[in-house]
Amino acid sequence: MNRTITHALRLDLRRWILPWQQDAPQSSAASCGTSTEPMFLSLQPSAPLNAFVESLWYSERGALPHTRERSLPTGCAHIVVPLLQDHLIRYEGANDKGARRLRGPIVQGPSDRFGVRGTEGPSAVIGVQFKPGGAAAFFGGALPHLRNRTELLEDLWGPAAQALHEQLKSAGSPQRALMCLRDHLLRRLRQAPPPDPLATCAIEVFGQDPARARVLPAQHAAGCAPAQFIRRFEAAVGLTPKRYARVLRFGVLLPALVRCGPRDWADIAVGAGYFDQSHLIREFRQMAGMPPGQYVPVHADRPTHVALQVR
Repeated sequence: MNRTITHALRLDLRRWILPWQQDAPQSSAASCGTSTEPMFLSLQPSAPLNAFVESLWYSERGALPHTRERSLPTGCAHIVVPLLQDHLIRYEGANDKGARRLRGPIVQGPSDRFGVRGTEGPSAVIGVQFKPGGAAAFFGGALPHLRNRTELLEDLWGPAAQALHEQLKSAGSPQRALMCLRDHLLRRLRQAPPPDPLATCAIEVFGQDPARARVLPAQHAAGCAPAQFIRRFEAAVGLTPKRYARVLRFGVLLPALVRCGPRDWADIAVGAGYFDQSHLIREFRQMAGMPPGQYVPVHADRPTHVALQVR
């Protein structure tokens, strides 16, 4: 019988986390995804990359009982690279009939509303989760234009995106593929401009109490006029300060919904920083596309993924 375990090991002075399975199958980045047992590897990089990247990850699974998932907003940018399948599927809405089939690596911009991704068939993908403000070092001024959008990585990085794709597919194992991806990001980081200190300061202030993040204290800490603060923050993060604060509050709410049994919405609303129950429900509908009472994540460790039944 399958059971969830967590174990860690030291490899190349980095920490690997395998939270979803017992006895992970030996698989190759060049030929993977045939096992029905899911596998997830996560690598937290060391300095200097850890200032920009939350994690590098590899995910492998068999076919799922559902063919679409809602991806709930995190406020962070992501890179996703298909290794088994030749394309990734995205939809404009929950019941959209027309799929976007994106061939090759993609960039998912910072979001403050849900997206919909196709989950048909077995899958093996590798990717990057950037920290808030971290993606600007790799995509420059494109971040505000990527808000709530998914685009081909090739459109931003040119032929280097396809070259990286081929290197990852031929790496020989998930671990070597993750190291290859890490090394590529490190090379790009050497040529990147330094982070905007204003945005770095504001992100730190927002993060002190995410449930009660407010724009005015962050602006005062940054020490500039409102218009300049909004412009520079959005350029670095991809979201305006107000949108970012809403996503932070939403990020506090989701784990609370996963943990709770019988739901006292008034208490949950106060604990997650909402004014009242109606405020929580309204914002949840706007960001998740459904009422909070219908929220059931595919896994407790993946609160931003919700199976979607297409009407």
